Amino acid sequence: MGREHHTEYSGHDLPVKMRGPGGQSVRLQWQQHHKLSGIERAGTGAEGFRYDRHGNLLAYTDGNGVVWTMEYGPFDLPVARTDGEGHRWQYRYDKDTLQLTEVINPQGESYLYVLDNCGRVTEERDWGGVVWRYRYDADGLCTARVNGLEETILYSRDAAGRLAEVISPEGKTQYAYDKSGRLTGIFSPDGTSQRTGYDERGRVNVTTQGRRAIEYHYPDEHTVIRCILPPEDERDRHPDESLLKTTYRYNAAGELTEIILPGDETLTFSRDEAGREVLRHSNRGFACEQGWNAAGQPVSQRAGFFPEEATWSGLVPSLVREYRYDSAGNVSAVTSREDYGRETRREYRLDRNGQVTAVTASGTGLGYGEGDESYGYDSCGYLKAQSAGRHRISEETDQYAGGHRLKQAGNTQYDYDAVGRMVSRTRHRDGYRPETERFRWDSRDQLTGYCSAQGELWEYRHDASGRRTEKRCDRKKIRFTYLWDGDSIAEIREYRDDKLYSVRHLVFNGFELISQQFSRVRQPHPSVAPLWVTRTNHAVSDLTGRPLMLFNSEGKTVWRPGQTSLWGLALSLPADTGYPDPRGELDPEADPGLLYAGQWQDAESGLCYNRFRYYEPETGMYLVSDPLGLLGGEQTYRYVPNPCGWVDPLGLAASSKISSLMDYIGDGRRVSGHTGFLDGVRLSRSQINNIAKEMEKLGIKVIRKADKYLPPNARAAFDYGLRNIYLRKNATLYEVYHEVIHAKQFAKIGREAYEALGRLSREEHVLNEILKSKNLFNEAEIAHAIKYVEGLREKFMMGLTN
Repeated sequence: MGREHHTEYSGHDLPVKMRGPGGQSVRLQWQQHHKLSGIERAGTGAEGFRYDRHGNLLAYTDGNGVVWTMEYGPFDLPVARTDGEGHRWQYRYDKDTLQLTEVINPQGESYLYVLDNCGRVTEERDWGGVVWRYRYDADGLCTARVNGLEETILYSRDAAGRLAEVISPEGKTQYAYDKSGRLTGIFSPDGTSQRTGYDERGRVNVTTQGRRAIEYHYPDEHTVIRCILPPEDERDRHPDESLLKTTYRYNAAGELTEIILPGDETLTFSRDEAGREVLRHSNRGFACEQGWNAAGQPVSQRAGFFPEEATWSGLVPSLVREYRYDSAGNVSAVTSREDYGRETRREYRLDRNGQVTAVTASGTGLGYGEGDESYGYDSCGYLKAQSAGRHRISEETDQYAGGHRLKQAGNTQYDYDAVGRMVSRTRHRDGYRPETERFRWDSRDQLTGYCSAQGELWEYRHDASGRRTEKRCDRKKIRFTYLWDGDSIAEIREYRDDKLYSVRHLVFNGFELISQQFSRVRQPHPSVAPLWVTRTNHAVSDLTGRPLMLFNSEGKTVWRPGQTSLWGLALSLPADTGYPDPRGELDPEADPGLLYAGQWQDAESGLCYNRFRYYEPETGMYLVSDPLGLLGGEQTYRYVPNPCGWVDPLGLAASSKISSLMDYIGDGRRVSGHTGFLDGVRLSRSQINNIAKEMEKLGIKVIRKADKYLPPNARAAFDYGLRNIYLRKNATLYEVYHEVIHAKQFAKIGREAYEALGRLSREEHVLNEILKSKNLFNEAEIAHAIKYVEGLREKFMMGLTN
């Protein structure tokens, strides 16, 4: 790619200054024992690290001068953490295995693990006393999980140790593999199936979900073509429908450069020297420019119409948006100027934990319900008071029961079952009868039914991977089906009176919506034959992946969302936001239905489907506890710390969207892997064979072409539960070296000690080994290793990783 990274070193061969291709510069300070003690980034405040004599991180100071501290006990295990607001979390360990057995939050509640003689977790008890029990076979693999309602899920494996069958109260789910050990089929209790096919190079070339299929073609190393096939049994309902062919093109660094949509509309992505997107434009007029500051943060967006042969400044914007940050990199203000003269500014005041306590709104064209917002948090980081528009929850309200399950928020009461799942929500209004909504769950904590206060019943179906495939309401004779491309929805079909009403084709880059194509029957007059009409729209999103506007192919605005609160609560409808629409150009049907990244809004309940969980914007809470337990963070019901810069697209764990240090959380497997596409030295087959032989002596297996095991943005990983190193094709020396260091440390100290170290300590060990052999790597790879550990240190002090 020709991108240059420059690094200056001290006399001890430690990097002291790094400069990236986009002009970003970072200065590093080191203490006498070669531990990182300070970071200075352009445009932000200085960060500091302090250690004890054993090299344990004692304190982290962010760019705003806020200090988080850690305390350590025997064997250098962390025993307490104090956050920026002074709230203290405590940790207890098993004296024999040194494994974590208890976490005590600032309110004195405990999250407990009970271990057997082999150090395996046999019982898990959450903050509110909900219990899960586990059983294992002779090989230490989990064979059963029992929840608080005695719902039991049984797991069985084949001779190779692969998951073969899962038996739950809903029925039996079976898994099939090919001769290479790749997953080829999942067969659900309801008779539906998921199948995956591979080409001769091990790449996925087809997936089927029930009666639907998506094909993938790879004409060259940098191009992927996705073809969504129409259902065979619906040709009579939509005779004009053909396959939806979308072409994605990438550069050598794996960055998106072009999308060709069905209908041959092309979106081109231009990038600066650092690989950041600076211009996105279609061949028919739509364009979006983005600007970045010296710290690599987005600071501006301009979107609208880009005339042919216009200069860079020739864009005619319908949306201009500017972002400002504080010294710690948190969003502090957002200014938005939109067509029809609407201009707003929102300023954010944060506490010492980086949580928003106040939003000040000003400007022209503020809609009904918009205005200032204020929030308060308890010592565990959960909302305890809020005021947004007409929505208010007093700090005096007894809001939570044990374990931070909602008890009452304003005039709304909540009830949970013995597994900690919300089963009812009752709203009280003066002069009216209480209105109760009910929720039904299966044994996998998936929402299967919702009943409104008026008795309207909605049913939800999911596939064996937990993805929602259908929702329906028989009373209203309406049904929606969902077709998935990995963890993103590729197509939504709506049926009314058992007839196909509309098809919404969606194109994402990660969890950011890029474009959608909405098709439905149009019949302007009874004398005119019905005709399927397709409209192509392009999305412009904010920092959290929420669509701000949709534009047509020519760059004209066709849809805007209503105003929401900080946590996503609707404060006004699009029609109430002060937007005039004299020419009738806005199209309500263009609404893609997205809130924040990965969140799909359900109008029937006011909830958001968030892949593995359901989110309630009214309280900033999930309806069930985190499926990952403490692996997803210590606040198991909370959405994210700060919705201005954090996202949780899978409903599993919060990630910082702004910092570009997003650590992908997959399906809960114990994977230690680095992410990103780096231009480095590629290892030959013989070199990897030699490494594989070396690892085999340590009892560790190297698996190549391991795409099916790896999250989308991970290039390599070490799974210490299965003792496997996973590599994609054309792995680089840096990627292999990174995982080999993990594997060697694991083999040397053993699994129990390796687990007890925690993620940060393991990655710091990798960084130290890389710095010792820095002559093997290029500047970008060294910068990546340092930046990755910096991000983990910040998360460690905030309690977001171990």
